[in-house]
Amino acid sequence: MSIFGKTFSADAVRDLIRSRKEAQAAEERAYEAAQRAEREKLKASFQEREVQPEALDRIAALVAKQVERGEKQALVLQFPSDWLPDQGRAVTNHDPDWHRNLEGFPKRAYAYFEKELAPRGFQLRAEILDWPGGMPGDVGFVLTWKRPDED
Repeated sequence: MSIFGKTFSADAVRDLIRSRKEAQAAEERAYEAAQRAEREKLKASFQEREVQPEALDRIAALVAKQVERGEKQALVLQFPSDWLPDQGRAVTNHDPDWHRNLEGFPKRAYAYFEKELAPRGFQLRAEILDWPGGMPGDVGFVLTWKRPDED
């Protein structure tokens, strides 16, 4: 749209501004839709994952690194809280049954913990790792190995 020549008027200027704003808004909507679609693909891929056969070796290597640093815990899984059916409410509220709300890969990861790691004396807790805009962000599964009487 041109505002030059015979079409030059305040209305033409306002129309040009409006059309530019509309075009920018359409671009933003298209970008946001593409981002949502990509996030949904990532979520679907994440939910379909399986615990890999080498998981125990990978966890042991991670724990060894954390022990070298003097740590008594290791972050073993991280994902957005809005990928949980309750958007992380049970984790946020420190519900002792937080694991009952799990679906997909997080549920399989928790089952793996119960089968392979809990019998070896490890504990697992879930926590909200960040709070973007005051809302729950990522959930972390934190594996710990300290004794209850340790600090």
